[in-house]
Amino acid sequence: MHQEKKYNDYEYPKVSVIVPVYNSAEKISLTLDSILGQIYPDFELIIVDAGSTDCTLRVINNYHDERIHVLTVSAYQRYEMLNRGISRSTGDYINCLFPGDFYIHNKTLQHMMEMALDNKKPDLVFCATLLREGKRDPKILLRPLKMDFLKKGQQPTSLQSCWIFADTLKMLGKFSSDYKLRGGFEFLCRFIQHPELRFFATSHVLTDYDLRLVTRGMVMDHFIETFKAIRKHFGIYVLIQWLFIQKDIFRLFRIWFRSVKSAFVRN
Repeated sequence: MHQEKKYNDYEYPKVSVIVPVYNSAEKISLTLDSILGQIYPDFELIIVDAGSTDCTLRVINNYHDERIHVLTVSAYQRYEMLNRGISRSTGDYINCLFPGDFYIHNKTLQHMMEMALDNKKPDLVFCATLLREGKRDPKILLRPLKMDFLKKGQQPTSLQSCWIFADTLKMLGKFSSDYKLRGGFEFLCRFIQHPELRFFATSHVLTDYDLRLVTRGMVMDHFIETFKAIRKHFGIYVLIQWLFIQKDIFRLFRIWFRSVKSAFVRN
């Protein structure tokens, strides 16, 4: 991606990037470098820290960048932390990253905001994401944002690959703090039920999303929260259909088999 700027600097929307952290010293530099290295005229970085006890804040403070703003909260709850950051943001568009995630190209913000400007500032623009899970081969995640996919528990891309118009995000009630993992999915379930809201997507892979170590607890939370969101937004009939096609039970079996295999190898 080597395109020249299509607009004057003052025409580009301001972007607020929200990053929730807690004891993230090992991964936060990768994320911050990709954000602060963006070739883009107007953005801010809001870091919401849940009382880190390692050297996370020391790493952040070493950047000495006036675009960085740090907030402190009492507990780690990722979507409530994002909401706190959104409340303090001043950007026209909001993007959320987590420690270990990063922009693949230093013109990611430029590309996404030019797409927004080309399409008269829609409520949402999103791109494809590179999805990594441990030692497994990475995958590219990109689907259409359609009701049919959401009813199957499938979101179009990661939350990290979504730039949401700030006023729209606030109008829809920001993110639900009832979720640990699927707050982005639940938000899109609300979004799609407003046909007046506009969105555009690009097939460019511009974000790298680190799934980190997937545990049995995470898979159970994923199952329960998907169950809750589908029931809430699409009803019992759709929920029953989803139960026959969802893959979390298979994921649990795969994790169990991997742990059993490791135990035999050690013995």
